[in-house]
Amino acid sequence: MNILQGTIVSIKQADDLMLVFIDVKGQLFNSLILENSQENRLESGMDVNLIFKETEVSIATKESVVSERNSFISKITDIENGKLLANITFDFFTNEIGAIITKGALHGLKCKVGDDFRWFVKSNEVTIQRIANG
Repeated sequence: MNILQGTIVSIKQADDLMLVFIDVKGQLFNSLILENSQENRLESGMDVNLIFKETEVSIATKESVVSERNSFISKITDIENGKLLANITFDFFTNEIGAIITKGALHGLKCKVGDDFRWFVKSNEVTIQRIANG
């Protein structure tokens, strides 16, 4: 599981749908939330964890243009090859981000440790976890 700590910058809401903008070390993440319940109320300025699965992280070349707002360029620090899948690790401001892709995609992209690649995750795949004060 990928976990990044950040601070909510702003929230846009329409009915029960919320688009939450979170600053993580100067990079802006988005999370699409279906409801903002009273017991887990999110507010601007709140410190939160962003949580998303390795299987929800996609990668592309640095030059690629993608529609995802959560799109960042980071260096590949490790590649673990399995029989069908590859686990790629990125350095995102000293946080490890994992992505699981097929070996065919890995070879097609010509990924190597030390290369800079674009990784991205859809806003609706990012979960927000409040950080307890204290």
